[in-house]
Amino acid sequence: MTIGYAVAFVAVTAAGVLQSADAPVSRAALAVLTAVAAVYAGLGTLGLRAVERRGSRAALRGVFAALLVLGATATALSHGHATMLLLALVSAAIIYLGRGGIWVCVVCGVVAVIAFAIRLPLGTALVQAEVTFGSGIAFVIVFSRLVHDERRARAEVERLAAEVEGLATERERNRIAREIHDGLGHYLTVAHVQLEAARTLMTTDPERARAALDTAQQLARDGLAEVRRSVAVLRDGPARPLVDAIESLARESSAQVASGVRVEGVPRRLAEPVEFALYRAAQEALTNARRHAQASRVDITLVYGDAGVVLRVGDDGVGADAKADGFGLLGLRERAAQVGGTLSITTARDRGFTLELAVPG
Repeated sequence: MTIGYAVAFVAVTAAGVLQSADAPVSRAALAVLTAVAAVYAGLGTLGLRAVERRGSRAALRGVFAALLVLGATATALSHGHATMLLLALVSAAIIYLGRGGIWVCVVCGVVAVIAFAIRLPLGTALVQAEVTFGSGIAFVIVFSRLVHDERRARAEVERLAAEVEGLATERERNRIAREIHDGLGHYLTVAHVQLEAARTLMTTDPERARAALDTAQQLARDGLAEVRRSVAVLRDGPARPLVDAIESLARESSAQVASGVRVEGVPRRLAEPVEFALYRAAQEALTNARRHAQASRVDITLVYGDAGVVLRVGDDGVGADAKADGFGLLGLRERAAQVGGTLSITTARDRGFTLELAVPG
């Protein structure tokens, strides 16, 4: 309920009482009429506001039933001169009940017609009074319907805004989860392999164990650098060239699986989100090759064409019968879609695994 509505309801109620002041009504009846109108105004404003907050439909109908009784009482006490009070009730019924408020409008119209018929003799005056009041009800219904539709539209906009905010929050959570998996997951996986190797070789080959520990330590440094890189990308900061970054990934992977990089076409800088999507795709493919593929070699190819860039990462591992996406591949598909690219997977049992990401640029 707005302040404007409350003021209008009280003003119309007061006008109905003032209209009865010049009518042939006793002082006692006028005093009772004033008291009834005061309760009527309070129930039509504060009462409706309280029920609106509670959200009880049954209580809302109860309030309107009480308003009808008070309005009919005020009309009877004024000998039909306070029918203007009923217009405020008609407006409130349409605003709060919508089409369900038509029954209130009909009752108000019947009360007014009966009051006019009792007060006025049959003839032109009675017809004019009924036509005037009927026109007033029609205008109030149309105007109040517009207000009702505006209230409903505003509520719908607020609901949609809340849904959009919820979706944005969920999207941000997914993005953060993807960054953690794609970034730290890669380095922690490789560092774990190195630490396991160091533990195994600690007594039989201390030199190789020490080398594995050195590699794990370097991977920890690289992981921290990758976190900084991710933050820089998210803030649109500078980053090293894509080819250099992917060659660095290949060198890291070569400790477990022989990895090579081939570039076709002339390398060029792409939009930062696009380069980051390509980098993450290469990183995920190399991680999967080390963890699952049992591959002896991984080949990375970057093709710079006129319409865009294609990254292809293929291994000679065990492959798979199905192409079910784990969290990593699901994240890559989302990332590819965000930059207008497409991700495809080619695999079969004992035929290796190939990931291909095509992006515009």
